[in-house]
Amino acid sequence: MLKFKDISDKISLDDVEPASEIVKRFCTGAMSYGSISLEAHTALAIAMNKLGGKSNTGEGGEQPSRMEPLPDGSMNPRRSAIKQVASGRFGVSSYYLTNADELQIKMAQGAKPGEGGELPGHKVIGDIAVTRHSTAGVGLISPPPHHDIYSIEDLAQLIHDLKNSNPGARISVKLVSEAGVGVVASGVVKGHADHVLISGHDGGTGASRWTGIKNAGLPWELGLAETHQTLVANGLRGRAVLQTDGQLKTGRDVAVACLLGAEEFGFSTAPLITLGCIMMRKCHMNTCPVGIATQDPVLREKFAGEPEHVINFFFMLAEELREIMANLGFRTITEMVGRSDMLEVDPEVVKTNEKLENIDLSLILKPASEIRPGVAQYCVEKQDHGLDMALDNKLIDLSRTAIEKQVRVFIETPIQNTNRAVGTMLSHEVTKRYHINGLPAGTIHVKFTGSAGQSFGAFLCPGVTLELEGDSNDYLGKGLSGGKIVVYPPRNSSFSPEDNIVIGNVALYGATMGEAYFNGMAAERFCVRNSGAQAVVEGIGDHGCEYMTGGTVVILGKTGRNFAAGMSGGIAYVYDVDGKFSARCNNELVDLYHVEEEDDIITLKMMIEQHRRNTESVLARDILSDFDNLLPKFVKVYPRDYKRVLENMKLEKSVANHAKEPKMVNGISVTTKKVQPDQSASRPTRVANAKKYRGFITYERESISYRDPKERVKDWKEVAIESTPGPLLNTQSARCMDCGTPFCHQESSGAGCPLGNKIPEFNELVHQNRWREALDRLLETNNFPEFTGRVCPAPCEGSCVLGIIENPVSIKSIECAIIDKGFEEGWMIPRPPLQRRKVAIVGSGPAGLAAADQLNKMGHFVTVFERADRIGGLMMYGVPNMKTDKIGIVQRRVNLMAEEGVTFVVNANVGSDPLYSIERLRSENDAVILACGATKPRDLTIPGRELSGVHFAMEFLHANTKSLLDSNLEDGKYISARGKKVVVIGGGDTGTDCIGTSIRHGCTSLVNLELLTKPPSNRAADNPWPQWPRIFRVDYGHQEAATKFGKDPRTYEVLTKRFIGDENGKVKALELVRVKWEKVDGRFQLKEIQGSEEIIEADLVLLAMGFLGPEASIAEKLGLEKDNRSNFKAQFGDFATSVDGVFAAGDCRRGQSLVVWAITEGRQAAAAVDKYISRHDQNVAGDITPFGAGLVQPVGA
Repeated sequence: MLKFKDISDKISLDDVEPASEIVKRFCTGAMSYGSISLEAHTALAIAMNKLGGKSNTGEGGEQPSRMEPLPDGSMNPRRSAIKQVASGRFGVSSYYLTNADELQIKMAQGAKPGEGGELPGHKVIGDIAVTRHSTAGVGLISPPPHHDIYSIEDLAQLIHDLKNSNPGARISVKLVSEAGVGVVASGVVKGHADHVLISGHDGGTGASRWTGIKNAGLPWELGLAETHQTLVANGLRGRAVLQTDGQLKTGRDVAVACLLGAEEFGFSTAPLITLGCIMMRKCHMNTCPVGIATQDPVLREKFAGEPEHVINFFFMLAEELREIMANLGFRTITEMVGRSDMLEVDPEVVKTNEKLENIDLSLILKPASEIRPGVAQYCVEKQDHGLDMALDNKLIDLSRTAIEKQVRVFIETPIQNTNRAVGTMLSHEVTKRYHINGLPAGTIHVKFTGSAGQSFGAFLCPGVTLELEGDSNDYLGKGLSGGKIVVYPPRNSSFSPEDNIVIGNVALYGATMGEAYFNGMAAERFCVRNSGAQAVVEGIGDHGCEYMTGGTVVILGKTGRNFAAGMSGGIAYVYDVDGKFSARCNNELVDLYHVEEEDDIITLKMMIEQHRRNTESVLARDILSDFDNLLPKFVKVYPRDYKRVLENMKLEKSVANHAKEPKMVNGISVTTKKVQPDQSASRPTRVANAKKYRGFITYERESISYRDPKERVKDWKEVAIESTPGPLLNTQSARCMDCGTPFCHQESSGAGCPLGNKIPEFNELVHQNRWREALDRLLETNNFPEFTGRVCPAPCEGSCVLGIIENPVSIKSIECAIIDKGFEEGWMIPRPPLQRRKVAIVGSGPAGLAAADQLNKMGHFVTVFERADRIGGLMMYGVPNMKTDKIGIVQRRVNLMAEEGVTFVVNANVGSDPLYSIERLRSENDAVILACGATKPRDLTIPGRELSGVHFAMEFLHANTKSLLDSNLEDGKYISARGKKVVVIGGGDTGTDCIGTSIRHGCTSLVNLELLTKPPSNRAADNPWPQWPRIFRVDYGHQEAATKFGKDPRTYEVLTKRFIGDENGKVKALELVRVKWEKVDGRFQLKEIQGSEEIIEADLVLLAMGFLGPEASIAEKLGLEKDNRSNFKAQFGDFATSVDGVFAAGDCRRGQSLVVWAITEGRQAAAAVDKYISRHDQNVAGDITPFGAGLVQPVGA
C-alpha cells in the first residue's frame, strides 16, 4: 500500500554512502546450529564477517572451535558476532558470552510469540548435543522466556547480567511486533538495553506451527512505527539502536523500514535462499534435500551454498537501496531514519481492492519528529550500565595475580543485596585469557558474608569458587559455567537451614557445568534448564528441574509441585521425607525408581558427602550416618528418552568391546572383522513395504519400463510396460518428499504441471495403497490422465524438488498406473449430468475433449465436431499406436464421454463443408469453442521440395494409424518406409514417432537431422531448476534405431541445402552442410562451415519441424482477430475471441504445445464459457452462480 514520494531534490547516486558501509547494518536472523546444518550456519557467519555485518547464532549455542582465534591472533571468520541467549537456554556459558559483539535476549520470535522452541531428537546428534550441553538422540524443549522473566525488572536484571558477562558487547532485546510493543520497548530501553529488535510475524522457521505462523504477531511495519514513535515521544530513542526483521527481501523493504525508524535490518529467509533453500518447509523432519535444515550427513553433502552467494545478495540489495536513497535525496542511512514523511499511500493499489479503502495509515506515517520536536531520531548515546560501581572491579584487582600467573588467591569481603551479578565480570576476565578451560579448580576463592543481590555467581567460569555465608536473591548461579558456589546460613544462626530458604527463585537457570551446594532451601524454579551442573539443596519450591537436559541434582528435602516438567535429561535424586513426592512430580517425561543401582548409590553418597564438606550441613551429616537405612526413601527421577539413549549407548559400547576380544578357535586366538558393505552399491528401486521417511535417500528412481526393442519393433502395441500396483510403485511413491512448497504442480513458477495436479497428495495415497482416493485426487485436475501419463514429457518431473540433488520422482508412471487401475477396477463409469445449454466444440483433440468433458459435467449439452473419421484428434492420429493404444485407451475414453452425454460428430469439416458451416454452429448453440489445434506444418522451402517422397511428418503418421486401425496396414493406404533409406528432419516427439514408425515398416537405414546443437547431458548454467531440463535424452525411437542399426540416428548442427531427385522426380538424396551457432549481440546466429558439404542418400524424407498455427479458413470466415504468430487471438483465462460467443483454446490459441497444456486450456475455456452463458442468463433470472463453479482450479498462463 505504501510508495515513496516523488521529490524534485534528487541527488546523484555518487553522493550516496557506499554499499560497503550500508551492508554493515545488515544482520542474519537467529537460526540455530541444530535447526540448520553446520555448513549453512558457518557460511552465514563467514559471509557476514567479510561484509562487516553480523550473523546470529540462534538459541542453539556455537561450537567452541569456531570461537577460537586463528594462530595469528585474528578473529575466527566462522565466529558469529551475535550470540543469542534466549534467556539462558542452550550452551550459554561464560566462554560463549565472552566471544560476542552483541548478546541478544530473545523474548519471543515473530512467527510464534510466547512459544518455546523444540528440536526433535533425530536432529540432536554429535556436535549439536555437545554444543547444547545435552544428550544425543534426546529431543530438546526450550522454555518460553516467561520461565525466568516475569516483569520488566527481571528483563533489566538479565540485561545487567549479560553486560557484566561481556562489558564490550552490545545488549539486544528481541521483541515481537504486536499492539502495544512501543510501551514494552520503552521499558526495555529504560532497562538499559543497547539495541531493540522488532520482529514481524512473517518470519520464523519452517518448523513453526501453523497456529503460530498464521495467527500470531503483526507485520513489522506496524510494530516498528509504533516503537519508533513511542521511544521518541519518551525521549528514549537516542539511547538504543532500533532494528527490524520479518521477510525483508529487497532494497525497497529496507528503505521502508528505515523511513519508519529502523537503523539496522535483519534477514533470514533471503540469505538461506541464496545458499540454496527451496522452501520445502520440512525443517523439522531432518530431510532437507539441499543440506540446509538437516543434520543427516548424506544430505549435508548436498549443500552447495557459498558465503559469496550471501555477500553478492547483500551488495545487490544495498545498491538497490542506494538508488532509492538518491531518488529521495538522502546521502546516508542516518539521515533517512524515521523520515516517514517520505512515504505515502499508493492510490493505484488502494483502488484495486475496496477493503483497502477503509485502512487508515496516517498514524503510522506520522513523523515522530512532530510528536516531540528536537529529540533524537536515532541512537546518539551509549547506555550507562553502572559497571563502574560493580563489586567485581574490586575482585578483579584482588585476583590480578591469579589471573595473570595462575597463583591461588583467597579473598574475604562483605556483600550487600545491591551487589548484583557478583563474579560475572571476574569470570569474563578469566575467560578472555584462558578461554573455555578457565583456571584450575579453586584458583580464585572468594568468601562473602551478608546477603547477596540478584544473579550471584552468574556465568561463573572454571577456577572460581564463591562461598557465601548468608543468603542470596534470585537467579543465583544463572548459566553456571564450571565454577563452584557454596551457600550456607551464618554460622551463628539458630534456625534449621533445611526448613528455611537461603537462595531465591530461578537458581542455576541454564547452568552448563560446575558445582553448587546449598545448606538450606531454594525457592521456585530450581535448576530450570540445567544441562550439566551438579547441585545439592535441602528442599525446593514449585517447578523444580523444569526442562532439565543434563547434570545431577540431589534434593535432601521436600519439593513443590510440578517437579520435572519438560525434563528430558539429567538425573535427580529426591529424599522423599513424607512419601508424597510422586504426587508432586510431573510424570509426563520421567519415571520414578528406587535408588538400587551401584552407580546411583555411589553418585548419591558422594554428592551428599561433598555437600557436607562444603557447607558443614547437619542434615547431610545425619543422612550419611544412617545412609543404608535411609536409602529406600530416596527416589531417582529418570527421563524416559534419556534412559533409552544411555542404555543404547551402553549396549553399543558393550558390543564394541566384545567384538574387540579375540575369539578362541581350537586353542588358537583369532580376530574376526565385520565386512563393511560396499557404500557404492546401488540403492533398491522396489522393496516390499517401502518406508516413506528418507525414502528419497534410501531408494533409487525407476521410471517407465519398455519392452525389449528387438521384440517391440515387430508389432504396433504400446512400447511401455504397464505399471501395476505392487512393490515398484510403493517404493517409487515413497521417494516423494511431500514438499511443503512443491514445485511439481506450481506452473506459476515457470515450470511444473500446467494442470496443477496434486502430485504429492496422490503419491502419498498410492504409497498408502489407497488407490480409489488417489484416482479421485488425480481426476480433480486432470480429465485424461491416461493421455498425459503416456505422451506428456512430464514437466512435473523436471521441476521436482528432488531433481536438485538426484533423479526426480517417477511421477508420470504413478499417474498412469492410477488411471489404468481406475478403469481396471470399474471405477471409471459414466455419470451423465442434467443438461441445460448447448455448446459446440470444433476439434476433438485433448483441448476439445477436456472442454467437452468439463462443460458436460457443468450441465451443458455439448457437441464435438471432428473432421477426421474418428474422434481423438492428436491422440488418435497424431500419436502412433505404440505410444498410446487407440482402441484400449483413446476410444475407451471417447466411449465413456459419449455414455455421459457428449455428442460426437465425425467427418465434419467445419468451415469447409456447408453442412457444418460456422454460421450454423453459432446459430444453433449458445457458445462455440474452437479447439482445432495448430495443424499447419512448418515447411522446408529449398530446391527439390516438390519431389515425390518428401512428406510432412503428420501426413506420414496420420495415414499409418488410419490404415492400421482400418485394415492392420493391409489396404496399403499409407506411406510405407519398407526397404527405404529414411531421413527425418527435425527432432522432438514427432520426429521420434517417425523413427519408430519407419523402423516398424522395415526401413533399410535411418538418419535424423537436427539443426540445433546437441543438448548437454546435464543442466547448463542458463537452465537452472525448476525449469524444464534441456538435456540429451534417448526416447523409444532412438533406442530402437540404435538396436537395429548399431548407433543413435541423430546428427546435430546440420542444415539441409537441397533435395536431389532422380529422373522420375523422386527424391534420392539430400545435400547437407555443417553449421555452428555463434552469439552475436547477445543472440545466437547460424553460420555455415565452409567445406563441410556432403550428400546423403534418401528414398523417403519426413519433415518434422513443428507447426506454425491453425489453418486460416475458420478465422477468415468468422473474421477472427489473430496474433502476430497467426494463432487465434484470445486472452488466457478469458479465452474469448474477437467474435462474441466464440472461444479458442489449445494449440490454435497458444501455438504448438504439450498435451498437458491443451487439457489445461480446455478446462479453463470450459469455465470461461460456463461463466459467459451464466452471465447471459442473468438478464432473465437475476444473479445466479455459474453451473460449473468450483469445477476448475485456475492456473497461471
